[in-house]
Amino acid sequence: MISPQVIEERVLSTVKRAIAESLAVGEGEITLQSRLVDDLGADSLDFVDIVFMLDRELDIRVRETEFNFLTRLDFSSPEVMAGAHLTGAVVERLSSFLPALASVEDKTKITPRQLFSLITVESICIVCQQALAARK
Repeated sequence: MISPQVIEERVLSTVKRAIAESLAVGEGEITLQSRLVDDLGADSLDFVDIVFMLDRELDIRVRETEFNFLTRLDFSSPEVMAGAHLTGAVVERLSSFLPALASVEDKTKITPRQLFSLITVESICIVCQQALAARK
C-alpha cells in the first residue's frame, strides 16, 4: 500500500480538483481521509465523472486499474459474496487500495454498502499513482 507521504503532490491536487468539480465542494474541504460517499456525498454517477476527469487530466486509464475490479464486482457471485458479506479473497484484493479497510474490525462482515463507504480520496490517489507507475 502507498502511504500518504508517498503520494505525489500533483496526483493529490488533481484528484482533489476532480472531486471538488464533480461534487461541487471546496478543495479545502477534501482530505486524504475524506470518504467519497459518506463525507462528500458522491454517488455512482459521480464516480464515473471523477474517473473520466482523472483519465483525461493524468493521461491514465483509471478504468483499467484495480478500481475497475471494484466497480465490476458481481455481488450475486459466490466468488464475491459469502451470504451478505464479501469473501475474504475479495477483501484481500481490495485492501491494496482501500486503506480504510484497516479500520474495519471484522473483515469477514463487510457488506457491499460498507465497501463503498470505505472509498476515500487516498484510495483514488493510490489507484491513480499505481496507473502512472505502470505507464512508465
